[in-house]
Amino acid sequence: MQSMIELRDVRKEYLGKAAAGGKVVALDGISMQVAKGSIHGIVGQSGAGKSTLIRCLTALEKPTSGTITVDGQDLTALGSKDLRLARRKIGMVFQTANLLDSRTAAGNIAYPLYLAGVPKGARHDRVQELLTLVGLGDRGSSYPSQLSGGQRQRIGIARALADEPAVILCDEPTSALDTETTGQVLHLLRDVRDRLGVTIIIITHEMSVVREVCDSVTLLENGRIVETGRVEDILMNPHSVLSRELIPPPVVDVAPVLDGRTTVLIDVAFTSSPGKPTGSEVMGLAASVGADIAGGTFETVGSTQVGRLVLAVPTDLVNHVNQTLLSKGLITEVRS
Repeated sequence: MQSMIELRDVRKEYLGKAAAGGKVVALDGISMQVAKGSIHGIVGQSGAGKSTLIRCLTALEKPTSGTITVDGQDLTALGSKDLRLARRKIGMVFQTANLLDSRTAAGNIAYPLYLAGVPKGARHDRVQELLTLVGLGDRGSSYPSQLSGGQRQRIGIARALADEPAVILCDEPTSALDTETTGQVLHLLRDVRDRLGVTIIIITHEMSVVREVCDSVTLLENGRIVETGRVEDILMNPHSVLSRELIPPPVVDVAPVLDGRTTVLIDVAFTSSPGKPTGSEVMGLAASVGADIAGGTFETVGSTQVGRLVLAVPTDLVNHVNQTLLSKGLITEVRS
């Protein structure tokens, strides 16, 4: 599949204290590709390098070394004039929309078009088209203070689309929204991708966002890539850090007593890959070997069913049960 964004060995250093060697490494050899027309999530804890990566992707920061190619252009090799033109191919959606309070919803969407010198008539037509696209065709004359948080974020998405960009970068676009509104905004982003073919990158700390809308995902840690790939491929490997983050095991803190027998907890992970047991088969298998289900989580992501079970197993049966589960291709971990 054709790449829209490609990073090769991107490194970003900042000046630091002499005691720390005189520099701080924010990005340490980042190499990744984002397919054209896909939705890619970038996740990681605070300080992982997500914000620095966003600034480099928008060319607000130049990497210390390495290359960043967007839609066939190496941003790191462009002069200031060409860079300004290249930035118009990249729309930005912020955490809190960052709308101009003194302008109406329509005025906010029109502003980047005004800066680009688009004639007034063409601006008006484009703004109405975008208001309709985001489901707010009748709210163009409203000011940000008259809009809900979800509506402001919809206007922010419309503004990001004004210049017909090839890429939209979303920086924590749902972290300030409630669950229902988050779902609506994510549905809108998917709809925008499907209708317009834009490539979307979502910076987020919410794994639910990745599960809901992303085709692929990258996990950053201390400025380095820990894992990257298609979400469905990652979920097929329950050993992976990201797989466990995306679909964590259920919380069961204490092993129950079964018929007066002490038990040990065994975590079981599985996917609906060919040749592997389905969810109902795994539960039947657990019962057949004398295990009891203490907790369970089932999710369907794309076309992949993912299961996480916690089994309570009598102490004297632990080895037998664990070996039986392993022989069926399941991933297990006996809790100490």
